[in-house]
Amino acid sequence: MSKVSTYQFILIAILFWNCKSNSNSNSANKIINIDSLSELIEFAAKDNVVVKMQPGVYNLDDSKYGQNLIIKKHDLQGKPKSDYPITALINFSGNNNQFLLDGVVLKINSELHQTYGENHIFEIFVSGNNNKIEGLKVQDKGHEAPLKGAIMMHVMGDDNTITNVGLFIKGSYPYGYGHLLGKGAKPLVKPRKHSSLLVSGKNTKLIACRVVTHGFGHGIVMQGAQNTLIKDCYVEGKMRSTDEMLAETSGPAFSVDFKSDYPPGKIISNEIKALSEDGVRSYPYGYLVGRKTENITVINTTVKNMRSGFDLSAHIGKTLIDGCTALECQEKGYSVSKNAIIKNSKGDAMYGPLLSFHQNNTENCNVELELINTVGSYPVKRLMEINGTGHKIKVTNFENKKRTKITPIVFGESFWSDVHKYRYPNKDSKEFSGAYNITLINETGMPIEFGELSKNCKVITNGNILTDLGENNKLNQQYEF
Repeated sequence: MSKVSTYQFILIAILFWNCKSNSNSNSANKIINIDSLSELIEFAAKDNVVVKMQPGVYNLDDSKYGQNLIIKKHDLQGKPKSDYPITALINFSGNNNQFLLDGVVLKINSELHQTYGENHIFEIFVSGNNNKIEGLKVQDKGHEAPLKGAIMMHVMGDDNTITNVGLFIKGSYPYGYGHLLGKGAKPLVKPRKHSSLLVSGKNTKLIACRVVTHGFGHGIVMQGAQNTLIKDCYVEGKMRSTDEMLAETSGPAFSVDFKSDYPPGKIISNEIKALSEDGVRSYPYGYLVGRKTENITVINTTVKNMRSGFDLSAHIGKTLIDGCTALECQEKGYSVSKNAIIKNSKGDAMYGPLLSFHQNNTENCNVELELINTVGSYPVKRLMEINGTGHKIKVTNFENKKRTKITPIVFGESFWSDVHKYRYPNKDSKEFSGAYNITLINETGMPIEFGELSKNCKVITNGNILTDLGENNKLNQQYEF
């Protein structure tokens, strides 16, 4: 090839590439404006689009929008197990899309929860990959519960980013008793849950999302999700006193004579319960995606009035909680899996412990928490429930304000060990509880209790030691932290 022809060839190639790049750039930046639900559903199934929806209130009242799908349940080897029929009211099944939905309010008639038979309802289903959904607000209208179960938003695809999305959930059964009437295999009253935001995909980012739930179910929950980032989010539920429950003369609790699935086996007075489940929660695996839940980062996120604030104790891999706040949660503010890090975070112990390690199999966590001094009128048994081995924990007073109710930090006991003792009275407590080789720096002024199942723990504290029933626990020496 001559020098001239070579030059011409290179010039043509450069011009062709520039034209192609400009064409792709124009295509990527072209915004499609829409103003109807039917258009949103249409473009949610396409690829490589940028869609902007006219701000306003859109009512989803018609069952015609529901898309019936069959998803396979899987085992942890990824092998299909059984069919899982669902109905998606809006299915973002496309890939590489951006949806600009600021000012868009979607109101879903809760009567639709009972329109699709025994199918599980995914009100918003993100099944596609590499999508960005920004600004959408979703609200349930009415209180009808699903016949099987419902989730307001399920992010199942990979590499999706959900930004500034608001979810307001209603419609579950029974509602008004929290978990007292049971869940799982043998409940006293069979629940029809309605959770808020389920993540089961890889590399999901939830940024500045807000969840307000008036339903029985979790706030933000991970099942089979991997590498999830939750940042600048907010989750809030509601609380109710057991005195109000016991005053009922009809309804689910009345129908079972106010029995409870939790100790002491009945609803007792002068307690308060969260009406929803956990604010930010991990499960061990996802039966729809067939993999374990792994690697969760939560930054600058607040949970209020939920059963637990941050219950990230069931997954594997990384756990980082940074700059978070747990307020007025019933069961505990924080609980984590092994090797977890909690830092720059705070919470109260208004209705339950600030920190709880459920059992004795959690290892080597690094925890730094500030205790907010807010107290309530209901009794709190333990300030912190410390179990496991190898943890390094430091707790201080937020803004140097000391808690006015004296509540002990307890080694070797927990609420969940109490539950296990109640349900399995013949099992040895050592199967559930035990605190070993743990270092604690306590600057709250609250007292310490070492239970019988505590051993070789090291504590620097400015509070009293109420009891030491353990073995070889050491106090007020200098420890490397």
